[in-house]
Amino acid sequence: MDKRLEMKEDENLRSVPVDPIGLRKYVIDLLGSLATASSHAKRVSILGEAGVHLRCLGDLNEAEQVLREALRIVDEEQLGIRKEVQQKIRLAHVLQYKKQFKLSDKLFKEVIEVCRVNDKANELLHFALQHAGKNLFDQNRFTEALALFEEAMELRLKREAPADQIASTAQAIARTKALLQN
Repeated sequence: MDKRLEMKEDENLRSVPVDPIGLRKYVIDLLGSLATASSHAKRVSILGEAGVHLRCLGDLNEAEQVLREALRIVDEEQLGIRKEVQQKIRLAHVLQYKKQFKLSDKLFKEVIEVCRVNDKANELLHFALQHAGKNLFDQNRFTEALALFEEAMELRLKREAPADQIASTAQAIARTKALLQN
């Protein structure tokens, strides 16, 4: 893995870049590659990844802008529900960081419902639950957040998700339980 992409999670369950300067350079290179992207799907992939990294760097307006552009392309080019859900999870997370909780709550609720009923989007349910939990955690709605984290963990264990995803959910559960006990 590229060292510039290395993250750590803080006590507020937010991803913090280990090397913000390196990550910023990576994002500049990534966005620069849009000019030679060979397909609409590739453009969406680049914009989506850039949106995630921009959020982690705290460039929330630019993150929102590139994710809305990704969603526009997904819609315009009919790239499918899976790509739409993925970008909406990312956008909802940016709205959370911007403390636009009415919008983030609504978008996470919509995405979770789609994931529960649509077979093509179902494999993203654990991501939607995890990030919706972080959204609730950020609002000090710890009991609701814990329920989502626990459901995400159940799905991740059942799917034999990568160790980093399971560790992230375990950390979220532990942190939330600790706050509920205080």
